[in-house]
Amino acid sequence: MMDSIALAKAIELQNQAREEQWRRNEDLFYRDYGLDPPAPLIWIGKMIAGLCSLRKPTKKADRREIRQSACDDNGCCDQAASCRV
Repeated sequence: MMDSIALAKAIELQNQAREEQWRRNEDLFYRDYGLDPPAPLIWIGKMIAGLCSLRKPTKKADRREIRQSACDDNGCCDQAASCRV
């Protein structure tokens, strides 16, 4: 337990020291965090985007019962939505 607390404190002090360096030298911050993401990560993102674009979006006109009345009985006119009692 004490080892993990000491490790957490050491990491916290290391992060604070790095933040102080960033405050003094802004270019250092961009050198640390300005790297491009790894190529496999970019490839996976492009594959997911491509697969999502292949899915055909469902439109309102694709429903089978588009002309069915929204009311309980068949005497009502066609409407987009209805509150059933």
